[in-house]
Amino acid sequence: MGTATIQGQLWGARADDWATIQEWAVRPAYDAILDRLGPWHGKTLLDVGCGSGAFASLAAARGARVAGVDAAPELIDIAERRVSTGAFRVGEMENLPYANSSFTVACGLISFQYAQDPTHALLETARVVRPGGTVVGMAGGTGDECEAAACVEAIEALLPAPVGPPAAPFSADAEELGKLFTSAGLTAGELQAVACPWYYPDERTALRGLLSTGPAVRAIGHSGEEAVAAAALAAIAPYRFGNGSYLLRNTFYYTVATV
Repeated sequence: MGTATIQGQLWGARADDWATIQEWAVRPAYDAILDRLGPWHGKTLLDVGCGSGAFASLAAARGARVAGVDAAPELIDIAERRVSTGAFRVGEMENLPYANSSFTVACGLISFQYAQDPTHALLETARVVRPGGTVVGMAGGTGDECEAAACVEAIEALLPAPVGPPAAPFSADAEELGKLFTSAGLTAGELQAVACPWYYPDERTALRGLLSTGPAVRAIGHSGEEAVAAAALAAIAPYRFGNGSYLLRNTFYYTVATV
């Protein structure tokens, strides 16, 4: 069970670009979640699909003891450097290497939808949370709410068929996130919307960020980097300013459930 091997290869291929540029694109949502669940001193956090540790680093700075699991060894290496006090592991979100009731808070921030069985991944996440603790999920809004959706769709069009696991965050929007929590038997609170604008100072930075995702790497392997880059640039062209910078306005949603 699980997709850790293939997802690890995809998301690790351009780990530096993901860690430097794209992982921070949803920083406003990270901050909103941390504000909502604080104060953090004395709490333990597990970040499922932790990437290069961006969210974990913010939680640690607020006093949390953090751990993270991700499929990509390259991203875990960066997370370990970024959060020297954290405990990070390469692993499978559908088979978490932790005992029951190990954490105060566990989150999957744009990660459950990449599992082979998202419901099972969420159940695993809830399993490692103490009674009375919280589970957090996050997903992108609909295409109407996310200007980046056009770029995601352009990349998806260059993927081999069938694409297997969802190709991008927008493949599992906020409505689907609520359904996922219900399917796992968790009563989630009201979805909270957060504006997450994606700003790139120039074309090179935009491409480094947008082509660092697992779906983009997969599309490059199938259709070639030139084709994927051209499709991405065409999709974000409406959001380009005269000075060459880009601003894509997006809305992301998160929800919190008590275990």
